[in-house]
Formats: sequence, structure tokens, C-alpha cells
Amino acid sequence: MRRPLTALALAAVLTGALAAPAAAEPAGIPRDFLLYEKAARQDPRHWHWSDHVTELWNIQCSSRQPTGWVAAREVSYDRRPGGGEAANALRGEQVLLFADQTKAAEVMRQFRDRLAECGTQVKSRTPKLGDEAVGATRRIEPTRAAPIPQTQRFVAVRRGAAVALYWDMHNDAPALRTMARHERDARRMAAKLCDIGGC
Repeated sequence: MRRPLTALALAAVLTGALAAPAAAEPAGIPRDFLLYEKAARQDPRHWHWSDHVTELWNIQCSSRQPTGWVAAREVSYDRRPGGGEAANALRGEQVLLFADQTKAAEVMRQFRDRLAECGTQVKSRTPKLGDEAVGATRRIEPTRAAPIPQTQRFVAVRRGAAVALYWDMHNDAPALRTMARHERDARRMAAKLCDIGGC
């Protein structure tokens, strides 16, 4: 599934969380728990954060989305807000907390199943991180109907009942992250996930 990289649309969805009065933190996810959360709160021009996660930024070739978390938080970075689709590039971090380990493991299984639906469009990997991890890269070549290419990457890691995702995507612009950097971030977060998801 091609991801729209319209910075203004993303900002419109997420900026509400920045503008709204401070609300209670979701049970189980302390403030500034995410690796990039402090940066997101300090730079609202380039960063956005939200406790209302409705879409996971994993690679998949269908519109079905995993669900079932009891608490979640995400941050995303836009290098050039309003810079236009061709030059757009985004990256982000999501942390999900489930009621138990079984439900978290089920979402990881769904990640792998969604990747399988993509066939040869993706290059999958299984990093040795946490209790389990999965990652992939997808390159969408330009066509006459969609002339702008897109590259998507993500790594997801689970510890106990918690899952973290690190992702990036870019169109006809330099990438903001490498797979190696995503795996490094996932390794750092895997140690922290024990605090909210158990180990």
C-alpha cells in the first residue's frame, strides 16, 4: 500500500494533540518514554506526537490494520513541512502496550503476514532483538499514474506485552534513516519495554 506523504495532512491530524490542553498520560506509558518524545515536544514545527494511534507505520500491501492495544504513543518527524510531495521524507516511532503478551505477539504475527502478502515487493528481515522482531524495506517504483517513487522501511520489536516500531519513508528525496539505525533504536527501546510490558 503506497503511503501518502502529504506533510500538511499529517500535521492536521497530529497537531491537535499539540494544541489541546494537557491530558492524563495513558496508563502504562510514562511521559517522555519514547526515545524521540522529548525532541518532539520541544520542536512542534518539525515533530508531531499523539496518544491516539490509529494507523501503524509497518509495511503492508492491504488496508487491514492491526488493533487491540490498550495504550499507545507515537512521534513523527517531517524534515521539510510543506515542502511538496516529491521532496518529502518522514520518520517516526510508535510504542504500543497490550493487555497481555499473547495479544502483543499476535500483532507481530500480523506484521509478518502482511509482509507475506507483498510477495517480492519487499525485502524482509528478522533482527535478533527483544523477544521477537521483524523488519522490511519496500521500494515502490514510479509509474505513469504515480510518477514519484517511494521507499518504506520499518523495524518492530516486542518485549512482553509491549511493541515498538521505528519507520521511515521518503519519496524522491534522501532517506532520513537507515535500517541499521532503526535496529539500533529498536535495541535501545527493547530494554525499556520491560518497564511497561514485563519481560
